Amino acid sequence: MKQWSLKFKVGIYAALLTMVALVAGVMVMMVTVYFHQIQKLDADLAGDAKELVWDLENFRDAPKDARAPLSEKFIPVDMRDYFLMIETRDGELLYRSANLKGQSLQGALGAIQTVELLGDKVRVGAWQVEPYRIRVGAKMNVIERFQENLGIGFATGLPVVGLVVFFGGLWLGRRAVAPVAALSAAAERISADHPQERLPKPATKDEIAKLTEVLNRSFDRLQSSYDIANHFAADASHQLKTPVTILRNGLDHLSRVTDLTEAQAAEVSLLRHQTRRLTSLIEDLLLLAQADSGRMCLQPEVLDLRDLIRAASEDLQVLVEGKGIQVDELLPEKLIVQADRRLVSVVLQNLVENAAKYTDLGGQIRIAGTEEPGWLVVRISNMSAAILEEDRSRIFERFRRGSAVGGEVRGYGLGLNIARELLRAHGGDLVLAPSQPGWIDFEFRLPTRS
Repeated sequence: MKQWSLKFKVGIYAALLTMVALVAGVMVMMVTVYFHQIQKLDADLAGDAKELVWDLENFRDAPKDARAPLSEKFIPVDMRDYFLMIETRDGELLYRSANLKGQSLQGALGAIQTVELLGDKVRVGAWQVEPYRIRVGAKMNVIERFQENLGIGFATGLPVVGLVVFFGGLWLGRRAVAPVAALSAAAERISADHPQERLPKPATKDEIAKLTEVLNRSFDRLQSSYDIANHFAADASHQLKTPVTILRNGLDHLSRVTDLTEAQAAEVSLLRHQTRRLTSLIEDLLLLAQADSGRMCLQPEVLDLRDLIRAASEDLQVLVEGKGIQVDELLPEKLIVQADRRLVSVVLQNLVENAAKYTDLGGQIRIAGTEEPGWLVVRISNMSAAILEEDRSRIFERFRRGSAVGGEVRGYGLGLNIARELLRAHGGDLVLAPSQPGWIDFEFRLPTRS
């Protein structure tokens, strides 16, 4: 049930609650009706007993002696279905109805009780109505049949009521959840790529509207902080380029000094390597800051992407040298696109470096290019273990590295994010494409339209 939608839960809960309430209500109603019928039957029996004595006293041919036996002709027609005994005030039997089959009605005077008689439930009462003692019993089959029919009708109608309430609750739940669903859809559009998006304000002045206002104010504060961070990253990266460049030039000059000891030369070489890594990181951060702030300046030109792919492939051959990795190119005769040559080169360089890092020894890397209507598609595939499911959805996050990546693989977790941002700046995109077992495929697209 945890995975069911809220509107479905509303329908289920409404139906269950209604059915429970109906069951409880009908049980109380059936008990109430039953006792009401019993009371009415008791009143009818008492009234009929008095009416019987009145008829006996006023019947034209009735015996004048209250101790004389009575026959069925003295019994009113509407009482002949009753179990009936007429006794004297002393308890001497004057009449017993034939349907008793020789059995007697027992019970204290003035009391009414339910007994089993001849296989039926019978309501029996005894009254002293001078000069007779009347014992009357009536079958309860009418009451029992009514209760049974009432239960069958309720059991038949309960599923129908449950379905009606379920679909009614589903409809009400959909209407109640609709504003929340709209907020969720709007919130999905708010991201680092679209920080200016806001939740639509409902026309009503209810709790949803208040929540929307609170969230929008929070998003305003987050965007302000995000803009400040972007500007700081761009400014800091730009300011860092100059001193790092000076430091790198100084180390390059120092490396050409001939009178350095072997240990000093090794130290200078290590510093140069670290400085190059620092330069690369600063350039990556500057590219990301420009992309985030929308200040990336593209210089598109018509170019054949095959030249850039082959250049990246040559660099890839150097990166995998000595690992027994085979590099294949599957390219058409031309891949003409209008894009910024330098930025697309950065994309290809990041992707081939990523493939070189994560390809198994003795594996294979494949670079393929195709044209589709309106798009130029490049797929870079490498043989590697499957990416864990928890990493697939977050593989393009900044500074994100797979949980299975060991410490021997160097990097900052920026390459894929930078490549995707640069492609999106061109109107394209980069995705982790479906692949065969044992392969990992990254596919990027660039629009061919100018």
